[in-house]
Amino acid sequence: MAEAGQRDLAQMLERDHLPALDGVRAVAVLLVMFSHSPLGRAPGDLGVSAFFVLSGFLITWLLLRERADTGGISLRRFYVRRTLRIFPAYYVFLLVSLVADSVLGTPWTLGLAAAAFLYGMNYYNALLGHPSTSLAHCWSLAVEEQFYLLWPWLFRALAPHGRGTLAKWLSGIIVGVMTWRCVLYLGLGVHEAYAYNAFDTRFDNLAIGCLLAVGLGDERIRRIATRLARSQLLPLATLVLLWISRERISNAWHHGPGFTVDAVLLAVLLVQTIQLTHTRLWSWLDHPAVRAVGRISYPMYLWHAWGLSAGRHATLLPPEGRFALGVVLTIALASASYVLVEKPFLRLKRRYELHRPEA
Repeated sequence: MAEAGQRDLAQMLERDHLPALDGVRAVAVLLVMFSHSPLGRAPGDLGVSAFFVLSGFLITWLLLRERADTGGISLRRFYVRRTLRIFPAYYVFLLVSLVADSVLGTPWTLGLAAAAFLYGMNYYNALLGHPSTSLAHCWSLAVEEQFYLLWPWLFRALAPHGRGTLAKWLSGIIVGVMTWRCVLYLGLGVHEAYAYNAFDTRFDNLAIGCLLAVGLGDERIRRIATRLARSQLLPLATLVLLWISRERISNAWHHGPGFTVDAVLLAVLLVQTIQLTHTRLWSWLDHPAVRAVGRISYPMYLWHAWGLSAGRHATLLPPEGRFALGVVLTIALASASYVLVEKPFLRLKRRYELHRPEA
């Protein structure tokens, strides 16, 4: 049975679309939004970490597939695809936010504008204590963009030496970044805003996703992955461990090794749910409504601060009603962004793809 499951996972990884991924995106963005709700405290940063792990996994998987299909990596095609996927929605969001903040009497400083337009919001937040702005959440998009700038070059240099070399480098990066963050935060007393926002302290989350993609090319790792999904109840155990790591241990743990441990558990959860969407307990991740939310998770993340803020102005509603309205408004803004801005560029992006899953 284990060998059959392993073959199933290997075959699944060859598909053009992996199950559960849109569902994971939907859960991640809704978790971020619920962290701002009056319905109870939610660890929104886990949603961001999930996006990081998923991004690292998908980008590396696509690079591995391109190299297997073509014998090399076209950096030009990679950056064209990333530009068409990310820039249009992001810069439309920035321009609308710039106008809206000016009208509302909170004009941007030159530093904020430069950080936003040059994908430097993570270090803007890190060095200034994560100030409250309409763009504060864009720090994670800056981290991802910096990852896109660095990783394809490193991948292209290391891939000819084999998956083992890639795995060793990624393992070293993960341990090195975790150690660096612990030294900064626990040893030198650097503000937690730096540990939370900076690329040099969060690259490990993305590298864990990269390592997952590299590792699944090994039969031994696939065998372990299959065992981790031998029961539909096992992801619940992973979620319990994730809850303990994130909620039941100290803040020093969270900003030290905790970010890395959480990302490892999220990677485990990802590989479990990919294999278990055919089961009753996890089939909802591939429900059409959930997948629809997952498809617009990027613009939802972009616009959620404005959507939730608008909902709070409906003072005739109770707090829960205002939050629900904010979610509806966010989905409306995100849908408009997806249809009017993203889809035309996504059609153009397909010219540069190798018929693999959208990332």
